[in-house]
Amino acid sequence: MPRPILFRLAKAAGLLYLVIIVTGLSSELLLRGPLLAPDNALQTAINISANMTGFRLSLLLDLVMILSDVALACLIYLIFAPISPVLAALMSAFRMVQAAILGANLFNQTMALTLLTLPGDLPGREALSLASLLLQAQGYDLGLAFFGVSCGLLALILLQSPGLPRWIGWLMAGAAPVYVAGAALRIIAPGGVAAFEPAYVVPLLAELAFCLWLLFRAAQTFTPRP
Repeated sequence: MPRPILFRLAKAAGLLYLVIIVTGLSSELLLRGPLLAPDNALQTAINISANMTGFRLSLLLDLVMILSDVALACLIYLIFAPISPVLAALMSAFRMVQAAILGANLFNQTMALTLLTLPGDLPGREALSLASLLLQAQGYDLGLAFFGVSCGLLALILLQSPGLPRWIGWLMAGAAPVYVAGAALRIIAPGGVAAFEPAYVVPLLAELAFCLWLLFRAAQTFTPRP
């Protein structure tokens, strides 16, 4: 692949990754997460009604994140296919599956939004709304299981290819089981999810490092095979 094209692809991929990180964290940690009271449907409904603009914005940011993720999956395939076409295809495919799950999962938040904005007195709307949001959280974690596999495949590419940053490969290798374990916990031991959350620092560091590498170093350090 010509170096100028690689440079543009890497820059675009890095920018998309940055958009994904900012929108994803902002939506969950700043806008939607603080509104949820998992054991109190009425309080959750009150919080959302008082911050409806932020709740709608979190939905929009998630949509931007997912659209960016689909585009990023295509770009990183193009970047890494010259080195390992099979691993690159699998990595992008698993990332696409994650994006599909998260896209479908947005219907849970739109359901909550619809329930809380319907006119009239709908019995049980608060409980149904909270149930939809809890389903959204579960769907998010299940989608991340596929992303964890994608991270593991990316780790293999980075660790096996001369000239690529092995230290980011090891970070991705550490991120992969965190995502998969988080999804497994959501299924078999949901009570342990909160205690497991600090482990997500590893994936955050791995993805941020990969994002910065794409932005500033990829075109200089990545030499595709002829």
